[in-house]
Amino acid sequence: MVAYLLETVNGWLKGRWIAVGLTLVLAYFGYHALHGRYGFLAWIDTSRDLELARQELASLQAERAAVESDVAAFQPDSLDRDRLEEQLRLLGYVRPNEVIVLRRDDGSAE
Repeated sequence: MVAYLLETVNGWLKGRWIAVGLTLVLAYFGYHALHGRYGFLAWIDTSRDLELARQELASLQAERAAVESDVAAFQPDSLDRDRLEEQLRLLGYVRPNEVIVLRRDDGSAE
């Protein structure tokens, strides 16, 4: 039975070894082109990760711009008094019914 099966397969493959070998090689490279380390699916995952990283970068840049704006608002030479008052109220240093009077410090001692 096994001998008959081997003869049948050998008869079918006679003269087709090159085609079978080439098919197996193409199947191997085709599989790795799709699922390999640098394959199509890996490229899709990398593209998705890149897009997420770009979105995170954009949000971090917006957050940094907001922090830089806050820092610039509290510089001594260009103090934004409204923002200062808002921050003092948020931090609890000033009650809602209190009035804040800011005076310019000329550096002279009285």
